[in-house]
Amino acid sequence: CLTVAFILFALVLENSITTQRQLDTLLFLLVAAGTVVALYGILQYVFGWGYQSDAWVDSDMFGDISFRVSSTLENPNMLGQYLILVIALGGASLLAAKSWGMRIFYLCCCGIMCLCMLLTSSRGAWLGLLFAGCVFIVFLQPRLLLLTPLLLVGLYFVLPDSVIARFTSIGDLGDSSTSYRLSIWLGTLAMLQDYWLCGIGPGEAAFNMVYPSYSYSGVTAPHSHNLFLQIVCDAGIVALVIFLLLLFHYFRDLCAAFCREKDSYSRLHQAAVVAGMAGFMVQAMTDYSFYNYRVMFL
Repeated sequence: CLTVAFILFALVLENSITTQRQLDTLLFLLVAAGTVVALYGILQYVFGWGYQSDAWVDSDMFGDISFRVSSTLENPNMLGQYLILVIALGGASLLAAKSWGMRIFYLCCCGIMCLCMLLTSSRGAWLGLLFAGCVFIVFLQPRLLLLTPLLLVGLYFVLPDSVIARFTSIGDLGDSSTSYRLSIWLGTLAMLQDYWLCGIGPGEAAFNMVYPSYSYSGVTAPHSHNLFLQIVCDAGIVALVIFLLLLFHYFRDLCAAFCREKDSYSRLHQAAVVAGMAGFMVQAMTDYSFYNYRVMFL
């Protein structure tokens, strides 16, 4: 029901925004809301508010990471996915701002959201944000990608050791989080060998009814921790094909609009939503993005 309601609301929203001023207001509110969410996440870290799960961090590998912020999204990985989309819009708004007051405002917003992103300790979200940044640069000034090695070296000397250790552990099967996901993917693939055509039905209840019989190494999970795998689980291979076609049309139409557009403000935001969604899809390979209805709604 929520999925249907959100899809219908998207149609309502699209037909409600009819002027440039309305669009500007919507973008401003999205970035402002993201900043408030991020600020609350930072306060969580400072004061130790909120729930923490032992499953969120491998304490043996990352003993210096004792707290991962989740803000209002209840899970640090979901917060990371939310921030990927909003940081992209914030970056475009910063570059498009015409007054120093608005530039300072959007610079502060982006800084707060990026700091909160670091505090999520979500490696998938960090990777997604880096990919989104690269896509954004490709659209606007591809030659800047040549500076990427220098940027990475600079980050090595600026970022805390805990962040560097966390990021460089991507793909390390010695990390319980990585091995946990790999086990879930293997079990899900084994299940889909029998249910690839129509899936097992949507929802956590359906997944937990069938998946345990195929679980790898006895690992239990509420979902497949991969958006694309989960779509096949929910509704079969046809649903995945439809989803990929939707993504193809989304990226194709926005790229075509970007090439035709002459207005710099519009080009910046078109590049931002392409980059944000590209980064979001990178993160979606490590988590079921729509498990959190707040992320699905956005």
